[in-house]
Amino acid sequence: MSFPPAPPESSPRRRSWPMVLVMVALMVLGVGAGLYGVVRLTVGYQAYVQTSENMSPTLQPDERLVVRRANGGEVHRGDVVVIEGGAYATDGHPGVSVVRVVGVAGDTVACCTDEHLSVNGKPITEPYITPGYEGLFEFSAKVPEGTVFVEGDNRGNSDDSRFRSPVQLSGVTGFVVATGTVITPDSLPAVTAFTDAGLQGAPFTDSILPTLRWWIVGGFVLFVAGFTGLIVTLVRSAGRRRKAAAVPPAH
Repeated sequence: MSFPPAPPESSPRRRSWPMVLVMVALMVLGVGAGLYGVVRLTVGYQAYVQTSENMSPTLQPDERLVVRRANGGEVHRGDVVVIEGGAYATDGHPGVSVVRVVGVAGDTVACCTDEHLSVNGKPITEPYITPGYEGLFEFSAKVPEGTVFVEGDNRGNSDDSRFRSPVQLSGVTGFVVATGTVITPDSLPAVTAFTDAGLQGAPFTDSILPTLRWWIVGGFVLFVAGFTGLIVTLVRSAGRRRKAAAVPPAH
């Protein structure tokens, strides 16, 4: 009895192609994810070094900061911002500085009510300021449209809106969202002093920065996994081809 010949085996090269495509796809995904994270960090954030004591104890001199570019974003009471010194409405000066927003357009900012800053007549309990400097002197200011009223957390050593008038919104260049670096950020503590006093508008919270580093790390992991898998697949395929070539053809 005769039997039909066995079907020819598929070549090692043909069997390896699906796995090669999968590994290449992983590498492409990894590069794409990593580039997305890097581009978003580069375009959306910048590094800054605190140069003075005006924001102590929240920020110390020479401390590295991560600043999210403002890009016209809404500014709220409690935000820690980077401003251009020339943006003070009536008495600007060169350079940039880091300050905290304590009043927005339409607010009346005053000092002091029971040794506390007040906004629209509501006393604000500020646990982040340097103790002992709650009420240095009396003042009252109405914040014009298109401006914000800013102060340093070290009220005894801060050149701010109390002396130089409110800051134009166009001069707010970024929000300080963390200390450290974009790869190892330490987010600033959430500030609830103004909302606790019954004022609307919570400070800016950055939810993007913590995820971007995972895009970069995840992209790197995907690329390495894909590259390693590709090398292993090609090596195994080459080994199978050598074995196939060493086997004499059947007659």
